[in-house]
Amino acid sequence: MTLFLFGCATTPPPNAEFVASVNFSGLETFDYKHTLISGMDFRSSDEYLIEEMSQAVLTRELSSRGFDEVDSGSDFYVVVKWKKAVSSYPQPFDSINGPYDSFNDRYRPSHKFASRLHLTLEIYETEGNRMFWRKDLPNIFDAVELTEKRLNASLARAIENFPKRIEKDPTLPDLD
Repeated sequence: MTLFLFGCATTPPPNAEFVASVNFSGLETFDYKHTLISGMDFRSSDEYLIEEMSQAVLTRELSSRGFDEVDSGSDFYVVVKWKKAVSSYPQPFDSINGPYDSFNDRYRPSHKFASRLHLTLEIYETEGNRMFWRKDLPNIFDAVELTEKRLNASLARAIENFPKRIEKDPTLPDLD
């Protein structure tokens, strides 16, 4: 029984969000392209907050990993997609609140069908506009719970497995 429970509690391998191979050592600069907001209507103040927080948090997170932000000529760019939609009961690990709160809320009638936010983070290689990294976070939190703190935590969770910049040693021979 212990082995079964331990098997259920395993975490995904690090960097599991890569969807294509990329020469990661060649990535030094990034550009925040845009935030796409879709689905049910948002208040204009909420749209503004989502756009500003998305850019600020992801720029901060990528900079802390050693990448430099540039206005043009970047090696890769970031696109954030927020969608507001009615969904059924979320999985326990979907919510930013954690599984404990999800289990406690499962019997509330209003929790079964609610308007929830879904977050998708995509990172594209600039040359060829080819996506190489994607993270989907469905049902991240209920739409009525929209706060700066939840946006910050959700975006940080979306980028948490993105690796740090690889510093290429100039003394090593180059195969090119």
